[in-house]
Amino acid sequence: MRKIIFIFMIFSLVSFSKGLGKITGKFVGECGENDREHLRVLENEQRKMDEIYNKLIQKFDKNRKRYSKLKQKLINSQEMWIKYSDEEMRNYGMYRTWYTLCVREKSETEGRISLIQQRILELTNEYKKYLN
Repeated sequence: MRKIIFIFMIFSLVSFSKGLGKITGKFVGECGENDREHLRVLENEQRKMDEIYNKLIQKFDKNRKRYSKLKQKLINSQEMWIKYSDEEMRNYGMYRTWYTLCVREKSETEGRISLIQQRILELTNEYKKYLN
């Protein structure tokens, strides 16, 4: 009797794991190529922020003596922002339930886009006179 129960349990586990692979494959494949606009927006926002940062660094490099403290302040603030945004995204969705991986990807991407847009505003407001 124990052998029969043991065999049944093993058979059930194997069957369940095969079914799990099908479900996981379905979730992974749900965000198709046509459903990737959020990733393009993320790339564009990241590019904007990088352009602003690089433009400021180049401006500060031209007049090293005059802008050395501003350059170091900018570098430090960018490093702190990167740490902060990475930590925010690591904790993002910790207490949420995701119905599909596609929904999770979109939500996390929108969260990262929001953080980048906030950083763009910070940079443009703080260094407005150096960006012209």
